[in-house]
Amino acid sequence: MKKIIAIVSVAVAIGGTALVGLSMQTAGGKTGEVTTGRSLLDYPATTGNIEPVLSEGIPVTPRLLEHGEWVFRGLCVGCHGTAGDGNGAVWELGDLYAKDHKLPRKPRDFTEAVYKLRSTPSGSLPTDADLFRSISRGLVYQQDMPAFKFLPERERWAVVAYIKSFSDRWEEEEEWQEDPIEVGQPPLPNAAMIDAGKEVYALMQCEQCHGPTGKGDGPSAPGLEDDSGLPIVPRDFTDASQFVGSSDPRGIYQTFTTGLDGTPMPSFADFLDEDQRWQLVWYVISLRPEFDLEKTPAEVIMAEHAGSQLAKMSTEQ
Repeated sequence: MKKIIAIVSVAVAIGGTALVGLSMQTAGGKTGEVTTGRSLLDYPATTGNIEPVLSEGIPVTPRLLEHGEWVFRGLCVGCHGTAGDGNGAVWELGDLYAKDHKLPRKPRDFTEAVYKLRSTPSGSLPTDADLFRSISRGLVYQQDMPAFKFLPERERWAVVAYIKSFSDRWEEEEEWQEDPIEVGQPPLPNAAMIDAGKEVYALMQCEQCHGPTGKGDGPSAPGLEDDSGLPIVPRDFTDASQFVGSSDPRGIYQTFTTGLDGTPMPSFADFLDEDQRWQLVWYVISLRPEFDLEKTPAEVIMAEHAGSQLAKMSTEQ
């Protein structure tokens, strides 16, 4: 026990060294320019949240990147690798020696900067807040990647800054990035909307990949691959825990609108209008065994109210 305490103490001491004296730039300052005396310790240490308290994140400086690297090497390098290319020991050793227990999908290659989860249109880079949410929530209910919402918020922002340093896309395409899509308040579902969603499901031939009942067992499923040439399994719509990102109505609408870059899942933004996308959202949700059309409208109203209250609290902090 004494040895464990000593190791933890050393880790805390190292972390403290990385944190103390960290100066931040102003929003309009150049990277590395010291314009304030703020320390990283002055920023929120909130834990357990998926939506960030700091909607704009923390200004990037060399010291923030240094701290992000420190966190990354402690928690992320095993899967994503020291080069951030997704070839960490967990993936490579599992592929060589434990195929029955290896990760279900290859970890993200940050050097390519192609991300499934984004609030931005297909082909665009995600926002910093998108990356923060993915780190916080985890992917596929902690199967592909665990949730790191236990980390203080400022630690997560440091990791966001560091993983962006693996790719030049962030600088090269900065002027061409599109704004996040707008996701309005979900319409309350009814039988007519779900029937219309079933028609949209057929129109877009979703059953080819996801199957006639949404279980991910369509005729095209066995041969699907991601952009890296690795096999990829279509999502099972009947199991909300198997969704890559958020499985609530807003999250699914976002996926249908933006698509999942790097996978066969396209964006429907150019093919379906807003009403059709919401119809498809509710049809997909209705495939869950626990779905109850009579109870769902009230649950949506409660969830929207809770979300607006949370957003208000975050704004006030």
